[in-house]
Amino acid sequence: MEEIVSWIRPVLSGLVACLIVWAMVAYAKSECRREGDIRHLRYGVPFKIFAALIIPFSAFVVYGVSQSYKGQEIPAFLVAAGFAAGSVFFPYQAFLVRFSYDDRFIYYRSPLVGSKKVPWDKLLEVGYSRILQADYIIVDGIGKIWCSSMLDGYGELGAFLEEKVRELHAE
Repeated sequence: MEEIVSWIRPVLSGLVACLIVWAMVAYAKSECRREGDIRHLRYGVPFKIFAALIIPFSAFVVYGVSQSYKGQEIPAFLVAAGFAAGSVFFPYQAFLVRFSYDDRFIYYRSPLVGSKKVPWDKLLEVGYSRILQADYIIVDGIGKIWCSSMLDGYGELGAFLEEKVRELHAE
């Protein structure tokens, strides 16, 4: 019986994680919040709760990793490093980054880049990261802007980018 429980525990935790991610994506609205012509992409409440909770959860994981058995140091360190990176990246994206756009400009604000207003003709690349499971755009003067499917307005941005890329390459 103990063998079955030890086998099923990771499967159940993976299913719970999948359910949480599915709920965060399903809760995201496809339309942006608008102020006039400007469309604002923001993370919704479920993602912000996740981003806030990942900090103490990561501290717990790092503590647990510090109790690892001899011979498990490298995998344990990699797990701890992943959680530590996530506990910085997700709250940073959820609470400190602002991304908006209209038909002519991209408006971006973050602690690392500052506030930027860049025309769409500075768009260099639209891509997808398999590791982070997120789209991105690279803009001259801003750098890489991550666009997760958990953003409110993600669907609208995708349709807009398809049209904008067609328009920019037609010139």
